[in-house]
Amino acid sequence: MKRTILLSLGPALLVAFGVHSGSAVAQEEAVVHERSSGVAFPVEITVPGTDMVHRITGTAIRTKTFLKVKVYAFGLYVDPEGARTALTDYAGMEPKELEKNNAFYGAVLEQDFGMTLRLVMTRDVGGDDMAEAFDGALRPRVQQAATEMSMPGGEEALDVFRGFFSVDEMTKESEIVFSCAPDGTLRTSVKGEVQSEIASPTLCWALFDVYLGEKPISGGGKKNIGKAFAEVLGGM
Repeated sequence: MKRTILLSLGPALLVAFGVHSGSAVAQEEAVVHERSSGVAFPVEITVPGTDMVHRITGTAIRTKTFLKVKVYAFGLYVDPEGARTALTDYAGMEPKELEKNNAFYGAVLEQDFGMTLRLVMTRDVGGDDMAEAFDGALRPRVQQAATEMSMPGGEEALDVFRGFFSVDEMTKESEIVFSCAPDGTLRTSVKGEVQSEIASPTLCWALFDVYLGEKPISGGGKKNIGKAFAEVLGGM
């Protein structure tokens, strides 16, 4: 029987339900639900085109306009061992401490460990509209990276990334997964189709800055993820 776990912050409550990272249930059946939309997220996810497995931290919803129209739910996954190694300075901090710690988010965005984002549409959106939305969020960031951080080449990589959305429509429940390795290799799947790899640390930084940077598209989502990292860093 499939086990469903209602969870808003990530792995923090898994132990309370008797589900541990090494169990077959956690790997194959356990899911968490994004609270606002009810969208289910597997506790563990395989990086597109690889056999690498990342574990969920937090989930959130992306809304648009003052009416708070729900566009997609998203969840952040990480390589837990890599995260604990890279973020040792923050081990032992309470969730509320991490949630407000700008230096912590900066350290996460250095991407010294693998990270994956899974997006699940909660409404139908045209493929061109989705490409434009990503472009609007990412292009200023890759330009910033080039001028302020000595990270060139992001705009060329973004042009390739935009091409991944040459679909008629991203229908409700369609999935987008993008994952970045520490070397800046971006691996993406759109509606279940694995796309070509893009080697671009700049684009990788920009993608995750959209969700975890100084101006995130979901402030609540950033806080959820920050709090949930406390469990990741605690080894649970």
